[in-house]
Amino acid sequence: MYMVGFFSMYMTLRGVLQAEKRDVIGLQEQLFVRKVIELHDKIMAYVTDCFLNNSLFHKALKEAFEIFCNKGVARSSSAKLLATFCDNILKNGGSEKLSDEAIEETLEKVVKLLAYISNNDLFAEFYR
Repeated sequence: MYMVGFFSMYMTLRGVLQAEKRDVIGLQEQLFVRKVIELHDKIMAYVTDCFLNNSLFHKALKEAFEIFCNKGVARSSSAKLLATFCDNILKNGGSEKLSDEAIEETLEKVVKLLAYISNNDLFAEFYR
């Protein structure tokens, strides 16, 4: 049980620090979303590989991402940042001019992040 608590605190801290880093050094919104996607992928790999898909660690991951995905980032909500990110990906293929397969993979990862946002209607409103 202690391990799950420490893991949850670690994930929450990493996410909050990423959000605060966005405030401090002015990372571009697109890069911020990419970093959150990378963090989610990395932590999901920990849960899958190191903790053998234990349900307590999945729950800790979910709770930690809900905390910082619903935290405001530089006067913007995560929903707005994700909507802007998706818009850029769909219209331009992103800053890296992604292939169709890479676009689909990236959008699937964004959908996973949307599950952590408490007000998905806000995302839909921003995306319009």
